Amino acid sequence: MKRHQSKRAQEQRRLRKRRNARAFLFTAGGQLLAEVAREPWELAIRFAGGDVGGAAQECGLEALPRDVKALWGRSAAAAWSTYRRWQNGSKA
Repeated sequence: MKRHQSKRAQEQRRLRKRRNARAFLFTAGGQLLAEVAREPWELAIRFAGGDVGGAAQECGLEALPRDVKALWGRSAAAAWSTYRRWQNGSKA
């Protein structure tokens, strides 16, 4: 592992691998746009400096809306549901 990577980021990657998580790209309204395997997405998002649009292009996805959200999960429904729970919890 590289020294500059935080322990939290390393732990998150191990957890995603263990859970067989994939990246799901959604519009702000919750419409599923694409599903990307874990390893290619992790590399693309790092290469793009955290920019979802740039990472999507690296994975061969073109013409995505500006408000795209990349969420991790075992399924699209699980990823969106986790996001909604987090969003509702942060408003309280």
